[in-house]
Amino acid sequence: MSSRHIRKIKKPLRSVTDLDIIIPAAGLGKRMKSYGPKALINIKYGQRILDRQLYLIDSYFEEYNIVLVCGFEADKLMENSPDNIIKVENESYDSTNVARSIGIGLRSLPSTERVLIINGDLVFTENAITSMKYDTSCVFISNDSMDDGEVGCIVNSRGNLEHLMYDLPTKWCQIVYLQGKELSEMKKIVWSRRNKKMFTFEVINKIIERGGIFKCIEDPSVRVIDVDTSKDIKKAKEII
Repeated sequence: MSSRHIRKIKKPLRSVTDLDIIIPAAGLGKRMKSYGPKALINIKYGQRILDRQLYLIDSYFEEYNIVLVCGFEADKLMENSPDNIIKVENESYDSTNVARSIGIGLRSLPSTERVLIINGDLVFTENAITSMKYDTSCVFISNDSMDDGEVGCIVNSRGNLEHLMYDLPTKWCQIVYLQGKELSEMKKIVWSRRNKKMFTFEVINKIIERGGIFKCIEDPSVRVIDVDTSKDIKKAKEII
């Protein structure tokens, strides 16, 4: 990937060590099937979605592991991604959901105490990663306009996440950081075969039901685009 169009950043998150980052990228993406794996969609300046994610991660963090969970056209995604990341396959991607991919990603790591999950079809501004808090489990939210069918959230008076569901006015940006109790509960949920068809937001709701707490992080200057249609590609180009 060419980096000449991205400003090189000093690593401000050097203190965030032993971080594991899971990128679920197994989904079929039915509305964009002809593009192949969405993580390989070319956004701008020869950058693919995955290229940009990996570059920004490396720009900010000093110590980390990355797990890329492949599924749809897995061979193509594995062949066109760097060799210095862990690559695993959700072979049942067409009959399971993101929970299964996260579970596979977690099992590929020898030990996990701090996990950042970033969906493989997200394009975001540089400050999305630094805006997160890495001393408590948290989710990133936004008051950006939402398309029909996107997942929104309810935030309680303490600034913590109360519930995620479709078509709520405050947008969940599909970036979540977990540690402690929240990570422990996630492992139990995603490693259970009966939960293999759950979406990530459903997993988070179940963690909250079990006593987990997620701080809601919001920064009006951050933009996050979930690339689901060709129109989203145009939006993504505008924020780079």
